[in-house]
Amino acid sequence: MTKHLLFTLVAVLASLCMNASPSVDYTVDAVGTDFITITFTPNSEAAGYAFCLFEAGTAEQQFAMFGPWMGFQTMGDMIKAWGITKTETYQHTWTNQSPGKDYEIYVQCWDADGVDADMIIIPVTTANMGGTGEAVMNIEIGEFGGNEDYGYYQFVIYTPNEEVAVHHDIIILKSAYESEEWGMENLLNYLMQDNPYDPYWDQYGVDEAQWNAEPDTWYIAFSIGKNALGEWGPLASLEFKTPGMTGINEAAVDKQVAGVRYYNIAGQEMTEANGLTIVVTTYTDGTTSTAKVMK
Repeated sequence: MTKHLLFTLVAVLASLCMNASPSVDYTVDAVGTDFITITFTPNSEAAGYAFCLFEAGTAEQQFAMFGPWMGFQTMGDMIKAWGITKTETYQHTWTNQSPGKDYEIYVQCWDADGVDADMIIIPVTTANMGGTGEAVMNIEIGEFGGNEDYGYYQFVIYTPNEEVAVHHDIIILKSAYESEEWGMENLLNYLMQDNPYDPYWDQYGVDEAQWNAEPDTWYIAFSIGKNALGEWGPLASLEFKTPGMTGINEAAVDKQVAGVRYYNIAGQEMTEANGLTIVVTTYTDGTTSTAKVMK
């Protein structure tokens, strides 16, 4: 009886070892308002693993969008193509993330034969910015520069108080704001809406924004902030007039522009600015600048 029991235990243990699956353990080491640090530890059956971070709920959407034309047969294929690949214990930190946002880290590991194990999904939420008091924004007018060939720009600095968790900022022609198309109600509705296709829409901390603007023209800069409870604060505004031709930053004029490209908020390239447009300027020294323009 004893020998039979011992034989049975050995057989069970052998079976478990044969059926062991590759896997990756993890620890979420630190999470801040704009960073996530995780340590990954593969088990002895894992020949390698890859990991990739997504905003929560978007990984499947991206697989459906890019999978067919990039040749991804499975989600694991996409993670291995886009992610970071390791074979040993590894700690990684993602920076420049958005505060108070839900993320998912997808981890795909495989065995010595290249067979994928089940996907591991790690949910993480970054810490919120701001407080529970009134979210107040301050606006200052910065440098004006540019040239006639490639357009002029105006820097506007939007500074939140410590209660602001996120803020939305624009400038608009004074004449356009005073028309029937805009006005206070339409402007507030626009500023308080989500705009997921514009990577510059949600701002955290000080936003030193570069806007396309014409010389000797009246504009109004607007900003509104939201606190950590999701409560919008008062609308901040500042009316200003851009300098005339003699007030242009000469240093900016000397910098040679190689080309200008225009994109709408969905990331589609356009032939010219139309509506809220992202303007990407490339200079001959290899540098680029990005500006927002409202036409």
